[in-house]
Amino acid sequence: MFDQTEENSTPEQLIPAGEITQDVLAEIGMQTHVYARPIQAKEILEDLKGQLDVPPETWLYSVHAANGVRVAIVDSREAAFQGAAAYGYQALSVH
Repeated sequence: MFDQTEENSTPEQLIPAGEITQDVLAEIGMQTHVYARPIQAKEILEDLKGQLDVPPETWLYSVHAANGVRVAIVDSREAAFQGAAAYGYQALSVH
């Protein structure tokens, strides 16, 4: 990686490739990114303890912070991306 900072700007701290862990990657995206993945309701019904009233085979989208914490459950990919944008986040889709 190259440090391409301009004069008068603060240089970025570069992390050697061998030292990039999952925790480092999560921290990099925490303020800017969320990810959405399709799930079936049956995967989360027990976690939500009656808060979700849909058939177990219903497909939903689970939205997660960069560190993996689930922050929302929505009914479509479009809703996941629109919701992320409304809060100033960039949504990424994962399978």
